[in-house]
Amino acid sequence: MAKVREDLASREKNGASDLRTGHYPKISNEMMRDLAEHEGFVFLGLGGPIMSFRRPVPTDGDPVEVPGAWKGPIEPHGDIGSGKHRRLLREWLDGASADDSSLTLRRDQLGALPKAEILESAAEYGWSFESEEITDTEWRLTFRPGADAQEQDERWLLADDG
Repeated sequence: MAKVREDLASREKNGASDLRTGHYPKISNEMMRDLAEHEGFVFLGLGGPIMSFRRPVPTDGDPVEVPGAWKGPIEPHGDIGSGKHRRLLREWLDGASADDSSLTLRRDQLGALPKAEILESAAEYGWSFESEEITDTEWRLTFRPGADAQEQDERWLLADDG
C-alpha cells in the first residue's frame, strides 16, 4: 500500500496521476481507487492497464466535483476474487458479536470488494462505520455496534471524504 501512495504522489503532474494495474502485488483495482481517494484523488477511469486519477482543485473550500469522475465499481478482469472476498466478509460479520464494543475488518484482505460494499454489508449486520487506518502494510476499517439511518449516512459521507 505504501508503494501505491508513494507512486500517486511522485507521478502527479498538474493534479493528475496514472497507475498501472497489476503492478502492485495483492492490491486490487478497487483498493487502488480507494487508496487514491483516501489520498485526495478521484478516479477518472481505466484505459487498458492504466488507472487515471485527478486531484480536485477547490476554489472556496467547498467539495469539488471533477468532470468525468467514475463512481461505479471497477470490474477487475471478470471480477476475479470478489466471490471469495464476499464469503470472507460474511464469515467475519457472522462471527462478530453484538456484545463486542467494536469490530475491525482488514480492508487489505478484501481487495476485490469496493469499500462501499464492505460498509453496506457491515451496516446490514448492525455495524456502524467508525474510522479507518491505513499503514504501509495494513488497512483497517473499524465499526461500532448500531446506528440510526441518519448517523450511518453521516459516517459514510465522512468515509468517502477520506
